[in-house]
Amino acid sequence: MLFNSSLLGQVEVDENTIITFEAGLPAFENCTRFKLFHEADSNNPSVFWMQSLDNPDVLFSVTDPQRLGIRYEIELSQDEVAALALSRQEDAAILLTIYRELPSDEANPALSQLRANVRNPLIINLATQKALQKTGLACDIVFHNR
Repeated sequence: MLFNSSLLGQVEVDENTIITFEAGLPAFENCTRFKLFHEADSNNPSVFWMQSLDNPDVLFSVTDPQRLGIRYEIELSQDEVAALALSRQEDAAILLTIYRELPSDEANPALSQLRANVRNPLIINLATQKALQKTGLACDIVFHNR
């Protein structure tokens, strides 16, 4: 199917690859269907765009936490496992939303730092394309000297 994204233009969407957040995302509860895109010429993309298929104006930048040196060990509740229809741990993928914080004293927004939402990762069952956002994680940070 063809979809007209406000930011990506007209894009082709394979309906078998639509990611479904049954409850939506916090503050975007009406957006339940998403599609991941990346630059066509990139064989190993570091950033993906997660486009809402319910609202052409909603697009998130997401990345694999391992790209940022982050490794998660997340315990899911039985309700979360059921919502994801997750039967095998290896089917779960984790993504982080990334954003550019715009400090009021910064003259050029393009120079502001990128930040990742590490306490609220997205969890996707790659087998079923069902997903959820795990909110409010308490994080233990361990630094390794390499």
